[in-house]
Amino acid sequence: MTLDVVCLCAEWCGTCRDYLPEFEKLSGSRLDWRTHWVDVEDFDAALDEVDITTFPMILIVDAAGTLCFAGPLTPQPGMLQRLCQAAQKGSLQATDAEAATWQPMLHSLRLRDD
Repeated sequence: MTLDVVCLCAEWCGTCRDYLPEFEKLSGSRLDWRTHWVDVEDFDAALDEVDITTFPMILIVDAAGTLCFAGPLTPQPGMLQRLCQAAQKGSLQATDAEAATWQPMLHSLRLRDD
């Protein structure tokens, strides 16, 4: 199952800059995981209702366009890989309220060719 793995960061964030090389390694490690590095400053309108309190913020979306995970993540590649594996197995699914909160952002990213 293909996943879209979105890392929401900010250019000014040192933690994000440090995490970028590890995130890029993830993007090359699995053909079934499409990674997206997204600067939140480019999506102000879509994030209007979202309260991001820390970076990096990870969104994982499955092949059906269902939000599996949305939350801050300690910038450790192993943790992200485990979350992605759980999402592929169907073990993760965001609540309806979380999915509704993130819908404008996911729509703005146009992750799927619907």
